[in-house]
Amino acid sequence: MLIGQKIEILDSTLREGEQTPGVSFSIDQKIVMANRLDTFGVDFIELGHPAVSPDVYEAVQSLNNLDLKAKKMAHGRASKSDINDVAAIGVEWMGIFFGTSPLSLKHKFNVTKKEALQRIETVVKYGKDKGLKLRFTAEDASRTDLDYLIQVGQLVQQSGADRFSLADTVGCLTPTKMQKLVRQMVSELDIPIHVHCHNDFGMATANSLSALEAGAQCVDVAVNGLGERCGLPPLAEVVIALTNIYKVNGNWNLGMIPELTKMVDSFSKLVSNANQPIVGKNAFTHKAGLHVKAVVEEPKSYEAISPESLNRERHFAIDKFTGKSALKNRLVKMGVKIQNQRLKAILLEIKMHPEKVIWDDDSLISLLKSMGIKS
Repeated sequence: MLIGQKIEILDSTLREGEQTPGVSFSIDQKIVMANRLDTFGVDFIELGHPAVSPDVYEAVQSLNNLDLKAKKMAHGRASKSDINDVAAIGVEWMGIFFGTSPLSLKHKFNVTKKEALQRIETVVKYGKDKGLKLRFTAEDASRTDLDYLIQVGQLVQQSGADRFSLADTVGCLTPTKMQKLVRQMVSELDIPIHVHCHNDFGMATANSLSALEAGAQCVDVAVNGLGERCGLPPLAEVVIALTNIYKVNGNWNLGMIPELTKMVDSFSKLVSNANQPIVGKNAFTHKAGLHVKAVVEEPKSYEAISPESLNRERHFAIDKFTGKSALKNRLVKMGVKIQNQRLKAILLEIKMHPEKVIWDDDSLISLLKSMGIKS
């Protein structure tokens, strides 16, 4: 489906990720994250919006001095002052944004469609005159009239923009609508299409993948799905789907995903959801007896992704749902050999205590002792 297609990943953890309520990264933390993301293999790293605050300006300066393989991109409004900031720092790429929906034109800018086009054309040409490579983002593209969106895209292309980005700013697109929109824009423009999907309806990953299927070249992500409100598509979900479902051979170091997850958890002081795909604590934990029995025989029975490929381990939860396979597997790992008849007795005892939801090794040893079984 995507074999041979140019696909790029832009990581926005340092920029959009810091817009997560309650999150503020230090400059040193941003430097660490940028270096690790570069080693992981993302194509773009969004450094931040210099106009936001003095520390963000300083961070963009420091990050721009790093020797990275990834392309560095600064973020800014469609204004000469923001362009001047980025040009002064010397970042090669700048992503400028302007709201194009009726809501944005009326309530954010109080301009007509024609006035907006004039303003967009002016700033794109100004940025190109400053020597910047530009990605223009139509903010709230998903709620913008299609004919007008095409007009905006063609205008920024003619004005010299290098990329055109569609922002599903409030996450209201469905995968089907995203495909239709991207196909239309790809057919109308010659420059690469990016997408920036929000997760307000839980469809950011699906919408990003649909956009790539329709011909988009680059999708924005953030580690652990950080970002405004419900965040962006999680880096892990997008790259693992591309690798395992679409068979895309990206230059991504998948084994680094647990490290990136823990690092950003630590820096953001937010803990990933236990049931979060790929990175959650439960992603490779099996509980139901029939599931475990099948996984012991053939892991692919209930695993579309190998935990080993991510430097993770498979776990079997022990509780009232447990079957003999899971219990035997756990006891063997503990160095305990139990005859089949005794195994049934232990299992029955576990099932008699539905209030106990986690049987760890110490709990099992205590149980064995209480039953007179030597461990």
